[in-house]
Amino acid sequence: MEKTMKTDEVLDLIKRGRSVDDIVLSDLAEKRLKFKEAMLLVEHGFVVSPENILYRDSDIAYDPDFDEVEWESNYGNLKEFLESKNPTNPTSY
Repeated sequence: MEKTMKTDEVLDLIKRGRSVDDIVLSDLAEKRLKFKEAMLLVEHGFVVSPENILYRDSDIAYDPDFDEVEWESNYGNLKEFLESKNPTNPTSY
């Protein structure tokens, strides 16, 4: 049986190591999430639309060990990455 919960409640459960199986997010359609929050939800099987992700350059810290490296990626953009995490429902983006 599915249980409906708010996004903040589910994020709290994930951070405490609790199971979030069979939970439906009640407010995700109108919720704006920080990138880390969105990725945490995606990693636990939730579908997060790129339009629901709040991105600010000022939230990103410069790290020369990361930023000065040429990274190879199989994904051209965020949408492709999110679709790879939920291939059964790619049209929800």
